[in-house]
Amino acid sequence: MTITEKYTPAAQSSIKCNGTYLDSKGDIAIPHDLKDLSTYSKFLALYTRDRQSSAYKSIEEKQDFNVKSQWTSFIQLISEFEPVKASVSDSITEYHIPSDIADKYTGGLSIPIKISEYCKESEHQVRGCVTTIENENEFNDWFIFHILDQARLGLSEKKVCETGKPYHEIFSDYFEKKLKNTIKDDKWDAQGREYFTKRVKYFTDRYTTIECVLPAFPCKSSNIDKVVDESPDKGEELALKRLIKATIEVGKIYPPGMKIWIISDGHVFSDCIGVDDDVVNSYTVKLHQLYEKIAVPGVDAIGFCGLNDLFFNGAAASSFNPQMIEDIVVDHFTGSKICALSDVSRAILMKGCDTDDGRLRKQISIDGHPRLNLYRGFSRFMSEDLALLPNFQAASKKSFKKIVSKIAFNMIKRNDAYSNLVELVFPHHMRLSIHAHTNSGPKFGVKVISMEQCMIVKSLNSGQEPKFEDLLHIPTPWHNCVALLDNNQYVLTKSKIVKEAILNGTYEGEWQNTCLDTGEGGFYVIKKRKEMNDF
Repeated sequence: MTITEKYTPAAQSSIKCNGTYLDSKGDIAIPHDLKDLSTYSKFLALYTRDRQSSAYKSIEEKQDFNVKSQWTSFIQLISEFEPVKASVSDSITEYHIPSDIADKYTGGLSIPIKISEYCKESEHQVRGCVTTIENENEFNDWFIFHILDQARLGLSEKKVCETGKPYHEIFSDYFEKKLKNTIKDDKWDAQGREYFTKRVKYFTDRYTTIECVLPAFPCKSSNIDKVVDESPDKGEELALKRLIKATIEVGKIYPPGMKIWIISDGHVFSDCIGVDDDVVNSYTVKLHQLYEKIAVPGVDAIGFCGLNDLFFNGAAASSFNPQMIEDIVVDHFTGSKICALSDVSRAILMKGCDTDDGRLRKQISIDGHPRLNLYRGFSRFMSEDLALLPNFQAASKKSFKKIVSKIAFNMIKRNDAYSNLVELVFPHHMRLSIHAHTNSGPKFGVKVISMEQCMIVKSLNSGQEPKFEDLLHIPTPWHNCVALLDNNQYVLTKSKIVKEAILNGTYEGEWQNTCLDTGEGGFYVIKKRKEMNDF
């Protein structure tokens, strides 16, 4: 079987409180047969070191693993153990450390650890990671190899230098004033800025381009009451231009500049949101074409990659065996057409990075729990998005609600897993989000369309920006359309609002299709009918 062929997926002490079992610490107790078996949760550290001197170049520690302050003893430890060739590749060298010795770094977890090291031909550094040794299998070995090969660690080779200017503070000021999406209960001042500034220093200390990741631009919604068609339009054009402008402005205050990687989550959720996988592919191709037309020559502002790119590039991709994921079932609910390769990617994502061990199911059963609020938000949002899908037109309200609940649950799990994957592949990048956040870190919210570019309105007769109770209903180009009013003002709103205004005679106008040759996204051109103005 090849990866392009469709595969066929083949005790805690606790007390009961309000129907839910809690452990001795008051956290949700998970039954012994439900465990977090993800490879992601095995990772304790991801690092790079010099090949000759063994001095570390960069370290990202996880789960309270402490190696940076004990680096000298850590390197000495490696020299005291016989290297073991990894089963997955001769390029990987492993060191197996027993639990009693590993306790010095794990804080007494009493679990053995594995140190895996790998050298890319194009680099002069050694890439390494530390993982726990538990529930070992072929997939874990492959996934570790893949992360070591694909993690964006090339910048770690650059030497730390003294610039004489506090560029990390300068960039943080710019982000706060120009890009940050500030919401109620914002924690930027309390803790977010300090975290953000510390992360920026990875780049500014090396006087290199500040690189950010933004999971976004998945595809257009399947709901024609929200959008006009499946192609990127004026909304995407304005959003890309805003990001391009930001990179140019940063270049004026920090010469190495900034680059934003758009990490498309289209294939992560396409089967949940009722969009065919090939429609996601088409949207992505057109989005790239649109960017090429509006990009500023000489400015490397935006890069693109998606789920399939993250798994099927690099040295480890050729050694992937589909049998490793036969135990993973990817549920499909909306009747969308499935691409075999994308479904394999979704299965790898969930096996490698799904950290839910049954806790989410417990959390959404507790009144007032933040995850319950998130679940309800997803349910409301998906009820809107999927309402017009042919697959659900014959379904009863009760049946539709039940399916939407399942979809919302799965989307939270996939969202968490994708976030974990991005963390591993982009360990030092600044993590941005189109969703609203309290901005305490590690993610920071941004508005991809500014009010200066385009007003976000809930009706054509009101300039009031809609307010939302949950943090999911953030106005985005892929859930709205753009209309140009007769006062030369762009507005972002639901397509149904514009269509009804034209249909009832309040406005007149038409839709202008996207023209990729000129780099202009589609939009409505409308104006109020004269008699309405007179009235």
